[in-house]
Amino acid sequence: MRKFHLPVIVVVPDDLSLVPSHQGEFLFTIQKPLPPPAGYASWLDYAVEGFSTRQAWLESLWETWVDDTAVELDRDEIRESARLELRALRKAAGAADS
Repeated sequence: MRKFHLPVIVVVPDDLSLVPSHQGEFLFTIQKPLPPPAGYASWLDYAVEGFSTRQAWLESLWETWVDDTAVELDRDEIRESARLELRALRKAAGAADS
């Protein structure tokens, strides 16, 4: 059985460009930032509110099993800590907090 290799056709909108990677594949790079999802001031706000705290919590739980001085982290406190770090970054950059 003979295999046919069809050419790959890529449509690139005006705000994207193709950049060859070191392995010969092409990567898309964004030339202008995309707007954040509805309800979020920025992609960082979206990331902070949407990231999973489960893995960090599980790692802290496992750590308490092997280290009597370790403290199990609270998932809400993990997210609030991320919010505080984002606020500190904005303050250091002189940007308004959203």
